[in-house]
Order: sequence, then C-alpha cells, then structure tokens
Amino acid sequence: MPYGWPFLVLVLLQALAVAVVRDPGELPRIRRHPALGLLPLALIGGLVVVLGAWPRGVELATALAAVAVPLLALAAGLHVRRWAVPLAIAAPLLWLAAWRLAPGPWPDLAADLLIVMAAAMLGRLTGWVAPRWALAIGVLLATGVDIWQVAQIQVQPVAAALGVAEPPSGLPPLQELRLAGATMGWGDVYIAALVGAIAAASRRASIAAAAGCAVGGLLLGLLFAWVQFVPATVGPALGLLLAGAVEHRAVRAWLRAAIDSRGRPRMQPDKEA
Repeated sequence: MPYGWPFLVLVLLQALAVAVVRDPGELPRIRRHPALGLLPLALIGGLVVVLGAWPRGVELATALAAVAVPLLALAAGLHVRRWAVPLAIAAPLLWLAAWRLAPGPWPDLAADLLIVMAAAMLGRLTGWVAPRWALAIGVLLATGVDIWQVAQIQVQPVAAALGVAEPPSGLPPLQELRLAGATMGWGDVYIAALVGAIAAASRRASIAAAAGCAVGGLLLGLLFAWVQFVPATVGPALGLLLAGAVEHRAVRAWLRAAIDSRGRPRMQPDKEA
C-alpha cells in the first residue's frame, strides 16, 4: 500500500491503544507468573504458525473476533483511562456503524476503534497476571519474531487470508484494522496495549510510550518505498524502549540538569540513586 493518510491513521490508532490503558496495578493483587510474560510471543509468533498451517483456523478466528470484539470493547470502560471511557460506552453505536453503514472509511474507522478498545482491555488484564519486567521481555521477543516472520514471508499469507475472510451472518469483520486499503493485524494493536499496560504506572512513561509508538510507526512506514508489508510491532517496541529511557534515573537526572543549566546540559549523579 502507498504511504498515505490511511497508514497514518492506523499508526495513530495503534498509539491510542498504548495511551488508553489504565494501570494494571490498580486491580486486586494476585500472584503474577513470569511465564505469562510470554503471552505476546505466543500470540504473534504462535498464531501465525497455527493459522498458516490450519486454514480452518482463519475462519474460526474471524468468527470469534466478530462476536468477541464488541463485547470486549464495551467492557473496556472498566480498563481504560477516564477520558477514553466514552469510546467504550459508545461501543454499541460503533458496532452498528461498522455493520450497517455502506462500505467506506467511516465504518472502517468505527470497527478499528472497537478493536483498539478490545485490545486495551486484554492488554490491561495481561498486565494484571504477568510481571511488568516479564511482559517487557515478551514484547521485545515478540517483536523480534515478528520481524523474522515477515522477512521469511510467513506473515503475509496469513494476513492475506484474514483480509478476505468474512464473518458469518453478515457481521462486520473485526479480525484486523482496515482503512481505505491499509491494514494492521489484531496482534499489532494488542502488543501496543501491552506496552501501554507496562508504562501505565507512570504518566511520563505512558506519554513517552505512546509518542514513541507513533513516531516509530511512521518512520517504519518509509519502508513502503521498497516493500509492501512491514512488521507493525516495531512501533510499540520503540515506544517501550523510549518509556524505559525516560524512566531511567540517569536520564531523568540529565534532563533536570539540562533544565537547571538553561540549555547547557551536563551529566550529574542522581542523588536518589
């Protein structure tokens, strides 16, 4: 697809999935298992392998998404930040728009917002059951596997099959983000929501993660000059790294020194260390 406004909007929607997630630490305390941090790797890498080897799985995944996404999006009102709650409340209207409006950008956008809300809910719940450090490792591993699978042309056939799959009973397709010819996988938005869950405890980190996701995704889109498919997990991974850098004490000390010296930054030891 050409690098144009549809791709720009999808990247911003992916960054929105980072920004809307509430802190999983606000949920009741449970014992978190580090192995659950590999969930993003299982979704990104494992699902591609399964769907690639089992064509029937594409139909089942499409039908499941058509039914589950609207319900998850509505329930997301309990798991997104206050300013995003109206989007979750409007989930039934968004679903009706995606279902009943004539094909075009507006019903596509309504369906995409439903997917963002659903992914945000799942991202927060995943952040509830897995430690942040384990989830961060899982996101980076999933990104590496995604890049490898795209390079090996394993993702493209699965994406093509999902792109033409239609859910039963005339329901709107919700198995991927679509907008005027541009597409983005469900898993790419889920990875972004996981990054949001990791960074949600700090407002500074959350803003950095969302900004890094948007800027990284847009820069990645420059590759469309040479290829037709890019791994959209790279943007969230860059957002995660940027959030970690912003939260690092040495970086914060350097920024404070830069402000105190009025534009003459110099490294200083962090007194809090």
